[in-house]
Amino acid sequence: MEVLKIKSDFVSSVSHEFKTPLTSIKALMERLVDGKVRDQGKMDQYFSIIAQDTDKLTRLVNNLLDFSKIEEGKKEYVFSDTDIVRIATEQVQSFKREQLMNGPDIRLEIAGEIPTLRADADALSRALANLLSNALKFTPPGKAIRVGIGSDGGNVLLEVEDEGIGIHPDELGRVFEKFFQGRNALDQSVKGTGLGLTLVKHIVEAHGGKILVESRLGRGSKFSMVFPIKS
Repeated sequence: MEVLKIKSDFVSSVSHEFKTPLTSIKALMERLVDGKVRDQGKMDQYFSIIAQDTDKLTRLVNNLLDFSKIEEGKKEYVFSDTDIVRIATEQVQSFKREQLMNGPDIRLEIAGEIPTLRADADALSRALANLLSNALKFTPPGKAIRVGIGSDGGNVLLEVEDEGIGIHPDELGRVFEKFFQGRNALDQSVKGTGLGLTLVKHIVEAHGGKILVESRLGRGSKFSMVFPIKS
């Protein structure tokens, strides 16, 4: 019965994650196709929203495909010299574009010179996108999300810190479990697949790193991806 409930909740969550952006895209496209929008500024805004919703759907599909490959033991990574600063800059800019108004302020902070990593660039980009997406869901307007990059000589640290609702202390050890939904998320009816953090953990560990989480209820959470610098 527990497995059936997990499956049912997962299907419901995935359906919601698809339905919301698809409904938005359909409604905006209908207005554009019917010629009901003639103001160029309004048209640009509609196209921007459609592009953002498409990005959300792409992230969701990629997460589902990656999860399937991981479950089947078929997930492979392609390692090359990777500029993590470039990846973080691109993701922060992308998520900033999604916040049309009244969203959390997303800041990028880079501490000193950051060495390149031997890594799968697409996988690191996806891991950061999942952490940012998660932070946005739980951070109210007017608050901030900080993306920090630093190095301690032996490791590169990539952090996502928010000023959101936080995580209950007894749930910190479970946030990386597949399909897990915390009490705060359920209380606030925040939908999700419960796969994002599971995928982040798999990506980080596949790179020989580790992921850490700190949180205070009502004050926010910080997720730290620690990647070893390999010569």
